[in-house]
Amino acid sequence: MKNIYRFLIFAALVTAITSCRKAEKLDVDYSSFNADHPETNTALDQWLRKNFLDAYNIDVVYRYNRYYHGNTANVTPNNLEDIQPTMEAVLEGFIAPYRKIAGETFSKKYIPKEFVLFGSYSYADSNDPGVAGTAAAGRRITLYGLNDYAPLPGGAFYFWDRQRIMHHEFGHILNQIIPIPTDFESISKGYYKQPYKDTPIDSAHKNGFVTSYASGVYTEDYAESISWLLINGQAWYDNWANTASAAGKRRLILKEQNVINYFSSLGINFKELQKEMQMYMRNKLNLNESKFPFWLNEKIYSSMTLNPESASSIKYGNSAAFLQVYNAVKTGISGMNGYGFKLNFIKINFSSATKMNVEVNFSQGTNTFLANYAYDMAVNQATGEVKFTTGTPEGTGHPWVGNASLLKPAVQPLLDYLSNQVFIADWIPVTVDADNYMKYAGFSVKGSPANYFYGPLALN
Repeated sequence: MKNIYRFLIFAALVTAITSCRKAEKLDVDYSSFNADHPETNTALDQWLRKNFLDAYNIDVVYRYNRYYHGNTANVTPNNLEDIQPTMEAVLEGFIAPYRKIAGETFSKKYIPKEFVLFGSYSYADSNDPGVAGTAAAGRRITLYGLNDYAPLPGGAFYFWDRQRIMHHEFGHILNQIIPIPTDFESISKGYYKQPYKDTPIDSAHKNGFVTSYASGVYTEDYAESISWLLINGQAWYDNWANTASAAGKRRLILKEQNVINYFSSLGINFKELQKEMQMYMRNKLNLNESKFPFWLNEKIYSSMTLNPESASSIKYGNSAAFLQVYNAVKTGISGMNGYGFKLNFIKINFSSATKMNVEVNFSQGTNTFLANYAYDMAVNQATGEVKFTTGTPEGTGHPWVGNASLLKPAVQPLLDYLSNQVFIADWIPVTVDADNYMKYAGFSVKGSPANYFYGPLALN
């Protein structure tokens, strides 16, 4: 009994001491304690609570907990300083576009209620390339690899990759709630193979997949199609499809339309969402693939057609300054005595990354003719600046010699307009709708954005 008593007395003393200390006002700096202590309320916790829990009822779990990755994976905890900038990217590049385009009701209903973060990727063994993210039960997204964080601009790939993972995993989340359309799997039926690592990217591309990973199973193909359409944009996707095999191109086009229809069934204009994502990728991450000058240098376009009288020009409007130049050419051609010529339209042909030619399409009665004028083209991809300089004719036929000489006095206002100024290449006009974003482009005079010309693009 004494021993028990002594224990009870000791317990009573501890209780008394603890009670006294509770009444004291303590000045404790919890930052010196274990950061994984669940009761710690740091500035990071407060920021996450305000921006995720209070705003969207989303719980962000960043303190290491083995429960969230199981006992078969090797994972390391997060560097605490990497969490807020990463979750800011989630807010700006994932939640904000959906909230703007899909609406607040959709966002609060379907965006997962739990985000789990880990510092490393998840590895099963030394041969595992690592898992970058997972989606579970329509309610949880797990993001790995946060310890790769680097601030912008040097960390552009990290931020691009976070968006790739987020939009891929959210595709799975949506598919877990609203199943993938039954006709999607049939598009590439017979071409899915595991392990996907055995399929080279060239083979995957040829067969109509955006990545080798997509070629493993149709569920991953769907999530990859959503993600790559959003993060790399329509110009990238169009070029990827256009450079696949004929059958691969057909499959990629069908997959894109399937995704568009799926989102439409959810009340979301996928093209609007894609455009919004490209604004983020371009303005925040400075992604090359989001910019027209990059694709000019990549030589994926064959031409751009200029016709202020076309339905699209009437819809989107014309630059008054360029319209004056165009009309001067039109009047000059029709005013050539004795010929009865009529200007039909003008085409900018991109011969290479450094050369283009102005092709004037004109007619005489029922006969159509061409007159071509060569230019060298210097594109500064970093600034978007473009300088056109009179070049050497690319041929010796009538369009390059006889017709070009005959029409030159009438076309001179356009030739001078191009030669005498520095332009900025961009996706214009700014009024273009989402369905045609990255399908129209043009050039504005540097320092005078209201002075521009543009048209629909044709792929090589």
